Amino acid sequence: MKILYRKNLGAIIVAFLAVVFLRAPVKAEVLRMIGPEDVGGAWAQVIKRFHKRHPDIQVKYISGPWSTDERQNMYIRSFLSGDPIELVYMDVTWTAKFADAGWLMPLDRWFTLKKQEEFLPGAVEAGRYKGSIYRIPVRGDVGMLYYRKDLISKPPRTWGEFERICERYSNPPERYCIVFQGMQYEGLVCDFLEYLWGAGGEVIDPNGKVALDSPQGLEALKFMRKLIERKWAPKAVLSFQEQHSLSAFSQGKAIFMRNWPYAWTILNREDSPLRGKVGIVPFIHKEGYESVGTLGGWGLGIARGVKDPEKAWKFIEFATSAEAQKILHFRRGAVPSRKALFLDPEILKVSPHYRDLYDIVMKARTRPPHPDYPRISDTLQKHVSAVLAGVESPEEALKVMARSIEGTLRGKKENYLKRLTLDYDLKRTLKNTILFTSISVPLEFVLGLLIALLVNAQFRGRSFVRLAVLIPWALPTAVMAMSWQWMFNNPFGVINDLLVRGGFAERPLDWLSSPSGAMSAAIFADIWKTTPFVVIILLAGLQTIPQELKESISIDGAGPLRRFFHLTFPLLLPFVRVALIFRVIHAAGIFDLIWVLTKGGPADSTRTL
Repeated sequence: MKILYRKNLGAIIVAFLAVVFLRAPVKAEVLRMIGPEDVGGAWAQVIKRFHKRHPDIQVKYISGPWSTDERQNMYIRSFLSGDPIELVYMDVTWTAKFADAGWLMPLDRWFTLKKQEEFLPGAVEAGRYKGSIYRIPVRGDVGMLYYRKDLISKPPRTWGEFERICERYSNPPERYCIVFQGMQYEGLVCDFLEYLWGAGGEVIDPNGKVALDSPQGLEALKFMRKLIERKWAPKAVLSFQEQHSLSAFSQGKAIFMRNWPYAWTILNREDSPLRGKVGIVPFIHKEGYESVGTLGGWGLGIARGVKDPEKAWKFIEFATSAEAQKILHFRRGAVPSRKALFLDPEILKVSPHYRDLYDIVMKARTRPPHPDYPRISDTLQKHVSAVLAGVESPEEALKVMARSIEGTLRGKKENYLKRLTLDYDLKRTLKNTILFTSISVPLEFVLGLLIALLVNAQFRGRSFVRLAVLIPWALPTAVMAMSWQWMFNNPFGVINDLLVRGGFAERPLDWLSSPSGAMSAAIFADIWKTTPFVVIILLAGLQTIPQELKESISIDGAGPLRRFFHLTFPLLLPFVRVALIFRVIHAAGIFDLIWVLTKGGPADSTRTL
């Protein structure tokens, strides 16, 4: 009986385990992707619909930081770690870098020529590197010209037509002709390329040679400089990013604006003063040439080393479908990358300007596809900014840019010590760092010492004052710098408004759009931010001075100055050294404040080590 019982029990256990394992669902393949915060739940909806059709594939959307560079670094770290993020959600400028490093899988076997014809040509080319496709476009973007339909009946197509309208209708400073992205950052490169391409020029020709130092390049830079010299664009445009340009245009400060498609929706909101008064056209070009807009947008690729690339492709195929792109458009305002969607009745009902946008985006071009594009962009940023600021002539800037980009393409490997001693950028940034540190640190120390002496004294409300003094230091640097950027802004900033109203200035000052003004603004913001740090250290030192010594020197008849120099300051010296050492180290390595406030511009005037 015992033997029979054991046999039956064993059979039951085996049968139970068989049922459990046979009925257990197959584990889904997990595919990860990184993107910005999923505002509106657009990607969540796309992934939900995909899961219904492919329950064996699980896609995990990782919300990364808003910074494009930071998300790029997250992908790079995953590639180098040996555990790559499977679905690579890429900006148009990443393709060459990622493909050249061998981090991406070619997609030609899936993305056939027939399928490519369904997408915008520029968006397809942005995913190509050395003849192979590595990125499939999900959403598009393009630079274009906005104009006031209520002010001009016929928008310009050429530089000449644009100049005639500016001469006739602009009335600075009440109304300028155009606003654009003139700050020293990637947006300025996009603007410059549209002028360059519109004159028939190139940064790198089809043979891979630098073609920037050309008559076309010179014409493009001279035309951009003319916008500032003729006051067709405000000098303050050198501190403008997209949001500043949009703000100026929406307040009626300009007839034209160079910007991206997102601005149309904002300008046509119910509470917008320009609702129904704005049109869009391709960006202006030189007579005899064609308009070209700078391509933007995002696409998907597959990381090399993925276990099952077929499953990864299934998601990319769905995410780039018309169904998914409509979800991204309606929930997030994304510009589609499929041609047919620009004439889709449902989209046109919400975005009627897409009929005009289609002609613009069909002519869009991607930025120079090179693995070292960030270095190329950096070169263009600082020297185009220098031309707009009047620091360099167009001729000088072209020669320097061409030499620098040629060095980037060749990948110079000569003596690094020699390169450092002759490096133009190092000399400039070293000079800026010394200037910034030598002015900000002494001022912060003097102010910090005075405030520490003040809050160390006995008076009513001392605790509240001490707390208030620490507020600037407690605020996040990025938030603080963004606030100062708006306060220093011309013509919208409160600082200029107070100076003009108080009679201290006849007109708004170009704080952030001139080299000296930008450095002054950076120093001022740093003093406001970090003086409380000095106060904390010195106040701690003042608290250690024995009260008996203070009373003793006072009995001897010492006045305030004598007490300070013969008692307070000598005993405070150890704390002074600590404060100065920390402040010099921090000031010499300042980055976040400068980056948010000025991006290192204009003309590299605020770029530090």
